[in-house]
Amino acid sequence: MTYLLDHNVVQDFFHAGRERELMDAAARCPLAVAGEVRAEMMNDPKNGARARKWLAAGPIAVLEIEVGSDVDDTFQALKPLVSAQPKGERASIALATHDASLTFVANDRNAMWMALNELHAPGERLVGQPVFLRRLHDAAAVEPAAIDDVMHHWQGRRPSWWATWRASLERAATP
Repeated sequence: MTYLLDHNVVQDFFHAGRERELMDAAARCPLAVAGEVRAEMMNDPKNGARARKWLAAGPIAVLEIEVGSDVDDTFQALKPLVSAQPKGERASIALATHDASLTFVANDRNAMWMALNELHAPGERLVGQPVFLRRLHDAAAVEPAAIDDVMHHWQGRRPSWWATWRASLERAATP
């Protein structure tokens, strides 16, 4: 399984100053972004220069949509739920729709609703950012301090299991 990251997920790592940890995690868990997400990252007025260097330096795959392909047909058919919705979300959903090995990671409500309606193949196809962070930790790909920093920038409600799980990490670290 490859985690296909939405721009907002990557952006939270950048805002937390933890982009290095996300890059390091890609060595343990396959990570990718859609080409349109890469474009959003590079055009970000605040973090564009950092994103260009970051993407060039590491193992995070960039998945492009071939014009005229079935993926492109799906991408073109997906209409934004809101007029300002970036293309990266729709591109990621289109890619995941046609490749069951991709699990879309998002933290944007509109993207997640669209993905829930589109990702029909069997298996896990969509996870939110808290689940993604937990999976990275379970794969020994990210430390609790990085999780805390990234979640500090997250806008959503914490899952019901979050506090217990996070406290268990502290107990596990104490001899």
